[in-house]
Amino acid sequence: METKGFKNWWFLALNGLVLLIFGLLILFFDQEQIKQLIHYFGIIVLVIGAILLLFGINNIRRDKSGTVILIESIAAIAIGLAFIFYPQASLALFLIMTGIWIIIVGIIQLVILVNIKRMLNNKNILLINGLLTVALGVALLFNPFLWGVFLIKLIAAMAALFGLVLIYFSFFLRTVKKIEETEKTVTPNN
Repeated sequence: METKGFKNWWFLALNGLVLLIFGLLILFFDQEQIKQLIHYFGIIVLVIGAILLLFGINNIRRDKSGTVILIESIAAIAIGLAFIFYPQASLALFLIMTGIWIIIVGIIQLVILVNIKRMLNNKNILLINGLLTVALGVALLFNPFLWGVFLIKLIAAMAALFGLVLIYFSFFLRTVKKIEETEKTVTPNN
């Protein structure tokens, strides 16, 4: 077994801790604090866009392909500025776009159900999931902030849960690393 994947177990634990803290903070934030968080998120996206812009320019100077990076940087800078200066409108647009995307995903689920219904044993679950997905997308279109806050809380709960899973998994990898190191010291290499 190769140890490269196991030697940085602490990095997974750190990421899990960050996700857990992020999820718990969002769960207990109110709507005004979420708007402030969007503002700070805009600053982060703006900084990332500036860094990407520097990488793109640097790649072009070295005669490497930098067009895609430049396009990404310009998009990130525009999104960052929109989140900083128009957080309410940016959030509304984001939630409406998310609603459209969710409707499309729900319709795709229903189309899949129609096309492969003979092979499925639990087709009712897919039907209910597809219909609920479409309903959530439509709800986001008509009242994005009410359902947006619900989605943000759901994402926060999932982030906290995923953070706990990452922390558990990282310590599992640490245990595997210790077992592997013990086996290497017991059995000499040929």
